[in-house]
Amino acid sequence: MKIRANSSKSLAKGVMLSSLFAGIFFASTAMADTLRVIADADLKTIDPIVTTSGTTLVHAYLIYDKLFEFDKDGAARPQLADKVDSSADKKSYTITLRKGLKFSDGGPITTDDVIQSLKRWASRDQTGQLLAARLKEMTKVDDLTFRIELSQPFDVPAALAGITGNPAFIMPKRIATLPPTDQLTDTTGSGPYEFDISSWKPGQTRIYTKNPNYIPRTDPPSFFAGKKEATFDKIEMAYVPDANTAMAEMLTGQQDIWAAPPLDNALALRGNPDLVVAKGFLNQGLVVINHVVPPFDNNKAREALTYLIDQTEISRATVGDQEFWQTCYAYLTCKGTYGDESAYKGHRGAADLDKAKELLKEAGYDGKPIVILDPTDWSEAHARALYLGQQLRKAGAQVDLQAMDWSTLTSRRTSKAPASEGGWNLFPNIMEGQPASSPLTHLMLASNCDKAWFGWPCDKQIEDLRAAFISAADQNEKKKIASELQARASVYLPFIMTGENTGAVVYRAELEGFNPETAEMYFWNIRRKSK
Repeated sequence: MKIRANSSKSLAKGVMLSSLFAGIFFASTAMADTLRVIADADLKTIDPIVTTSGTTLVHAYLIYDKLFEFDKDGAARPQLADKVDSSADKKSYTITLRKGLKFSDGGPITTDDVIQSLKRWASRDQTGQLLAARLKEMTKVDDLTFRIELSQPFDVPAALAGITGNPAFIMPKRIATLPPTDQLTDTTGSGPYEFDISSWKPGQTRIYTKNPNYIPRTDPPSFFAGKKEATFDKIEMAYVPDANTAMAEMLTGQQDIWAAPPLDNALALRGNPDLVVAKGFLNQGLVVINHVVPPFDNNKAREALTYLIDQTEISRATVGDQEFWQTCYAYLTCKGTYGDESAYKGHRGAADLDKAKELLKEAGYDGKPIVILDPTDWSEAHARALYLGQQLRKAGAQVDLQAMDWSTLTSRRTSKAPASEGGWNLFPNIMEGQPASSPLTHLMLASNCDKAWFGWPCDKQIEDLRAAFISAADQNEKKKIASELQARASVYLPFIMTGENTGAVVYRAELEGFNPETAEMYFWNIRRKSK
């Protein structure tokens, strides 16, 4: 099956030759104070509590900060918080803010803002809901200190440091009072940059400027934690859906970072001395399943999907270069602390179309079109959607492959309507490796019905095991529970795994301090080497 284009290398050579005359160092002194980024998708929703879209989270990390952040070792370190005191039983936490913190409009950041921000976060985020279920009270001590009292032990700093999902960003109280379903119209933030919503429209380059009121920490940066310095006066983020245009802009120096290039295009740029082609973060590839509409509300139909997918075949077709992918049947990732491939009880290896066809029949599949949402501007996911559609057709199913950009998909996936009435059945996605490695933070493993992530898996056994994991104090006990949870997930099938892969990121060699391996890309602490 021919999925990926092969014109990248010839285009790269042509543009490199023309750039000798155009001047490849276009991004020089005049552009030194502006960082230009080709975004992974168009920004359509600016509220990180309304959506879990990675594009929105990249936006949010520029303009908001959090109480805690994870460092390179996975430890939750104070960020806006100055210190945290916890009881021995992990049921009481007293958190104190750093002095002098201000929002981008100059207003002070107080515990009133923090408490309301955490309430809005906990009403929406999967990890926040786990905390809320154990919360006895959250009370203000003074303008810089507040206390969290719980009915059960819980790692509050780790929960508040969560990177994906709906992170616990701190907003002014007047904004955080909005219901978590309402879009923001005020982008006053607590982070290193600010965003002028009045000058922005979807589809246009979005512009961020340095927040003059932001006070960074003084401790060394480590992953998301530590010093966050706005080293550029301005950051421009452009959506360039055509990969060849994006590649040409990287080669001619018009852009500094290409966040999510198709792998073929990225590999074609290897060897260019002005560019770095780096591995990005680990992804758990998966197929999201709609559990509330037929036919995949039936477990037999979900099981049929496992017989349609050969992880080696789909990875070769959708990722390509074997350096960038591996098969994996661990619901908590193969390289994660709690990952356990041996717990997986489902089908592995080559596809078995006859078995898939048999299971679809047992599930009562009636021949109606199965709607697959196909994000055509995300090459790897688009290729997986094509593969999935092809395999379903081979098993005798009718398929309606609906093409759209990723931003449109993030709006469409909220529908619980029947597939024939504007709803959906399946779509390809990823879960970033770091949050996918723990039951506490794996967004798509949560199976708490209407409160679950899109697809709304609903399984009491998975939820009971997640709760037991959270309450367990001993690491060996946590690993035992995590193994049991993965075994149960392989039977219930909240989603279907398609293997693990690493994306590519391209950036200019003159940049230093940029980390291409983060789950959600951030742009503080980056400098040009000439500066």
